Amino acid sequence: MMRGAIALIVAMMMTAPAVAGQDPRIPQAEQDADRIEAQRMYDAQRQRDQAEADRVARITLERKTDYELYLARQKAEHEAKMAAWRADVARREAEAARVRAEWEAQVARCKAGDRSACAPKK
Repeated sequence: MMRGAIALIVAMMMTAPAVAGQDPRIPQAEQDADRIEAQRMYDAQRQRDQAEADRVARITLERKTDYELYLARQKAEHEAKMAAWRADVARREAEAARVRAEWEAQVARCKAGDRSACAPKK
């Protein structure tokens, strides 16, 4: 009896193992159909995942582009304000230089003896 059991075990080990996932009780055509359906479902899910990844990438790119445009607009506005400020400073400096030159000219005429150029005394 023991030899018979050992022989049976050895015989089972020598036979080719059944392909994983194949159940001898289910017809081969049905197994093939199930495998094809599973592959179709896997492919459909992979397409949905790829579409979602593409959508996220597109939105990310749009947001990045929008942010870069926002930064460029902010920079342009800042540069315009700075240019206006510099122009105002230059105008004020030019006005101050003109007024100072007039004052220095009046002082020089007053020192030269032109009493009409001198400041009135109170």
